[in-house]
Amino acid sequence: MTNLKHYGEWVKWDAVQQLGRKWHSLLAYECDSQLQFLLNATEDTLPTPSNLCRWGGKADPQCPLGCHCVGSLRHILNACCRGEERHKGKDGREGQWRVTWRHDSVLLAISKAVLKVINRFKNTQAEAKRGRHPEPPGAIIFKNAEGKTYQHPAVRAPEVKNLFAKAMDWKIMFDLGVGKTQFPAEIIETNGGVGSRPDGVIWSMSTKVVVWIELTCPWEDNMSKWHFRKNAKYSQLKINCEAKGWKVHPLCVEVGCRGYVAESFHRMCKVLGFTKKEQQALKLDVEKTAKHCSHYIFWHRYQKHWEPKPPLDVSKWSAPIDVSWSA
Repeated sequence: MTNLKHYGEWVKWDAVQQLGRKWHSLLAYECDSQLQFLLNATEDTLPTPSNLCRWGGKADPQCPLGCHCVGSLRHILNACCRGEERHKGKDGREGQWRVTWRHDSVLLAISKAVLKVINRFKNTQAEAKRGRHPEPPGAIIFKNAEGKTYQHPAVRAPEVKNLFAKAMDWKIMFDLGVGKTQFPAEIIETNGGVGSRPDGVIWSMSTKVVVWIELTCPWEDNMSKWHFRKNAKYSQLKINCEAKGWKVHPLCVEVGCRGYVAESFHRMCKVLGFTKKEQQALKLDVEKTAKHCSHYIFWHRYQKHWEPKPPLDVSKWSAPIDVSWSA
């Protein structure tokens, strides 16, 4: 498998977590076209122009949008940026890259989950101020062979003090395509150039702690490369913030274009204090979002003009949606 030049590349992916799905979940929640796309996209066996030419057909291997590149799945899902996409849409909005739409859709899922976690910590702190402290973890109760219960002296480890538990004045800002957001001036003044506009910023003035999230939706083979590249991109911003007395938590996160998340996703959830249930729910949402957006992009691979679309919110879906939906 690892000796094949084209197929089976997924066995060589590093820093990629398994999809959080079991077979019964896939069959219960996915329509046939979505499941077919996921399996064929993972193996890179979709009918792309380059594959059709490789399989012995007379198809043109070039990108169907006329950008004079090989029309591989990697190119269609990640690299194709036709000039037509930068024209304004019918409603006058600025043009939008196809890959930007997928990126913003995944970022929307992350921003909603982060906001829920912050609100959970704020509510817990508010309850504590009113004197309603949560019950401390109790001793573990066991039963012996005769059915008699007894308590083991060891207790469960107390919950670790999380980042958001340190303050009540957290602010949150995510760049979801509505204009160009600037890095908060109350943290540090920037020129708005390269390396000064992370996708999401969370900060507290009282504790002088800032967290930023930089999302990338790359081809799964390139997750590690993009992780180090994005860390390097924002290294100077981190140095400048620390020089002003801020504690910085830079979080570069990768969600692959086919729905696979990198190990950096787990680190982000751990730093931000996600519970296991919250992490699993967000992982499922970002997987579903990336997969559906890529399915839609692939389905419209022959459509030269791309109308700007709002970010896709899969949390509103109550049933499997086929690829023919309009975003």
